[in-house]
Amino acid sequence: MARRLRLDAEERLKSGAVPVVVATASLELGIDVGSVDLVCHVGAPRALATLVQRVGRSGHARGAVPRGVFFPLTRDDLVQAAAAVRAVRAGELDRLSVPENPLDVLAQQCAATIATGEMGVEELWALVRRAYGFRRLSRDDFDAVIDMLAEGVATRRGRRGALVHFDRVHGRLRPRRGTRLAAITSGGAIPDTADYDVVEEPSG
Repeated sequence: MARRLRLDAEERLKSGAVPVVVATASLELGIDVGSVDLVCHVGAPRALATLVQRVGRSGHARGAVPRGVFFPLTRDDLVQAAAAVRAVRAGELDRLSVPENPLDVLAQQCAATIATGEMGVEELWALVRRAYGFRRLSRDDFDAVIDMLAEGVATRRGRRGALVHFDRVHGRLRPRRGTRLAAITSGGAIPDTADYDVVEEPSG
């Protein structure tokens, strides 16, 4: 939705000019939509945090209780919604598992760190090991990631995609041209879950 239309819809909901807004997940994310009496959720929430966040948009007043109604679309949705509601009532939260030594994330973070300025490879190694997910990272894996960032990856047209200069004599890493842009535009490890067109209305 165009930003202007979205802000208008939020403002009209907040002021009470419209009694109902049908929305995507965007309205759950930390914006002040004013007093909401009831949240109706179509389908099943995929996580307990999602359920708490969405239903929690209602009942924003002292002593008020958030209220939500779920409308499952399938039997699977019904089972998931019932299990989620039972778990939230019991005070449970989603179980988190922190992956150990995700080398794709390590490569992204090393490139982003070097993009801010020159750094010694030993200094970067010490910095990386301070992160919980990399506390048991082997030096061989770290060195392999640094080599990949410095040499790029092999393609039919030769090696491409090197993001850092590695001065092996002095043990120094410097960003290449384009490293900062790559770090800004390519960060993240969220897997693709859909492939769809986004069409701005009413302009089409």
